[in-house]
Amino acid sequence: MWMMQSFAQTPLDSLRDFFKGSAVSIECDYTTTVQNTKIAGHSDILVQGDMYTMSGNGLEVFCNGEAMWTIDESSCEVVVEPYAAQDRDYMANPMLLLVDLDELFIVRNCTNLGNSNVNCLLDAVRECGVTQASLELTKSGEIVKAGFILDDGNILEVEVSAMKKTEEKQKSFFSPDRSFDSDWIVTDLR
Repeated sequence: MWMMQSFAQTPLDSLRDFFKGSAVSIECDYTTTVQNTKIAGHSDILVQGDMYTMSGNGLEVFCNGEAMWTIDESSCEVVVEPYAAQDRDYMANPMLLLVDLDELFIVRNCTNLGNSNVNCLLDAVRECGVTQASLELTKSGEIVKAGFILDDGNILEVEVSAMKKTEEKQKSFFSPDRSFDSDWIVTDLR
């Protein structure tokens, strides 16, 4: 019965607290299969509340809580979209799944793994593009591995090589620090 209660009474407490009031940096590798095509990649991410930066596989994403820039340096393209915190698009902004974890999921079961890590199986309670999740966590709340079963049945697997709190950044850090001249194709949807 305790497993179905709020996150305040589960081993996930430390993960939730990890994201509150601080910036968190994450380095990870991921794989997913979409329409029988396996996609693999690496990302470096910095999350601070509703703001984040993400880079990997030739793309850079900046979100300052008001706008989101997706930059493809190799093709000199940038897409700028409005971002509203109340309109959470978790599939476009997957890092927000972790930020909002305790609002999106309930705990089905947590198991001690013997290496002082814990594996928690979660079921979605709100529509977020994910039906189930599995998280392997350290005692201090750092994610080691994560698996997400998406609404369409595809599975996203994530291996985290580093996750740590870091000093908070100014809001300007979460916006591109350059202008896009005439060599760039800019699609501004704001």
